[in-house]
Amino acid sequence: MKHAYWFLLALLPACRPAAPEFISIPSEICLTTTHHGQLIPDATLYIKYNADTFPGYNNPSAYFDASFRTGKNAKGCIQSIPEGRHWIIGFGYDSLHYPHEVFGSLPVTISLDGRAKIDTLFYVSEKH
Repeated sequence: MKHAYWFLLALLPACRPAAPEFISIPSEICLTTTHHGQLIPDATLYIKYNADTFPGYNNPSAYFDASFRTGKNAKGCIQSIPEGRHWIIGFGYDSLHYPHEVFGSLPVTISLDGRAKIDTLFYVSEKH
């Protein structure tokens, strides 16, 4: 009987599920894209998590960890952002000003001790 007891104890850790890779936290980023005081709807925003340096504008979308789009009102939100320092890169189209393609970047820090929710303007321009 003793051997069966130790055998069951040895199997106990193997029965546990794997730890989650991502734990959802109550965080949110909401951005409103703007250019020359005009709202820029339907912009695409990419997030690179835990990035200390600017990731650049030339990386493919697969390089980034998450993405979201702004709506017709130029505002877009994404929830459950992990804690850390992240970079947001955005691309949009301004039909009123030439050149029409606009882009911008914004470093953000999400912290449950500090700011877990961000709601701000995201400025884009033609040149950087």
